[in-house]
Amino acid sequence: MNNLFDITSSDNDAFFWSGPLPHLHQSLILPSMTSLALSGGWGHMLFQHKQMEDFEIWYSTYHVKQRRKFKVRAGTAVIEFSFLIHNSIVQRVHTLYDNWVEETQFNIFYLPYIEDQVLFEPGLQYTTLDIHCTTAFLQRLEPYYPEIIKPFLDAIAAGRIPAQIFPHHMFATQEMVDLASRILRLLQVPVVNGSALELAVKLLLCAALACKTDLQLGGRIVSLSRISQINRVSTLLLKDLTEEPDFRVLSQQAGMNETYLKKLFTKRFDKPPYRYWQEHRMNEAFTRVAYTNESLTDIALDMGFSALSNFSKAFKKHYDFNPSHLRK
Repeated sequence: MNNLFDITSSDNDAFFWSGPLPHLHQSLILPSMTSLALSGGWGHMLFQHKQMEDFEIWYSTYHVKQRRKFKVRAGTAVIEFSFLIHNSIVQRVHTLYDNWVEETQFNIFYLPYIEDQVLFEPGLQYTTLDIHCTTAFLQRLEPYYPEIIKPFLDAIAAGRIPAQIFPHHMFATQEMVDLASRILRLLQVPVVNGSALELAVKLLLCAALACKTDLQLGGRIVSLSRISQINRVSTLLLKDLTEEPDFRVLSQQAGMNETYLKKLFTKRFDKPPYRYWQEHRMNEAFTRVAYTNESLTDIALDMGFSALSNFSKAFKKHYDFNPSHLRK
């Protein structure tokens, strides 16, 4: 079994490469991807990758039973979109200091070789989605974001490396989370629709790049850290579709006052945060009414409505017809 890369730990752990271990990874294996497992007394990891013409997708899961710091190295130059889907970690990627990378954060960078140090806490499962692409692939997106991609590619050509799009990791928008889920769904079949997969990857990268386009509020350019936090609010809003959002709590989590949060959110997403939440709530209700056999009463109560009549009223206000219309 060929190793995908070199890996070491400060505790001198042993590492054993193998095929997927069904009793550990069965629910995580994507049939269209090549899978390799790494295990030892410290825990286990599963690396799944799909090679396309100009990009490669990596979906990796890590489960560590003991606190460990691993160092990964591979002598391959790569442009990488790195997306931490689940659980926060301490990570160092070609820097002199450790970064606390939080769940749903991402960045895009170029590495002359891969060198990654990660500190894992015990008993947790971590999930990452990484996209490695060629310069030619990224150049095809340059007409849409020339002010972002050209300086990045110029830095690579000039040898100013490692180069990165964002000075620090950014929180993803809910749109990006949904696009990542779409990519994984496309990979859940043995034969992948290559065109659909490439489109989903391009859309995800474009959504990431859009986070760096200038955003003005009140005549001032909004900082990237503020944009990152308002992106985070877009995902936190949808964690619970049954209870109305507490914007006081959300504003505290975002480090800004409630009035500013609502103004910035509206500027960023072209709709107020409550309407954003309500639209996603009703879209979820529509999907359950249209595509499941659940009773309307069960859906209404599960979505946080006190009675079917209240649910029907809200549904009709949003869609101009009653939910029972979809069941006829």
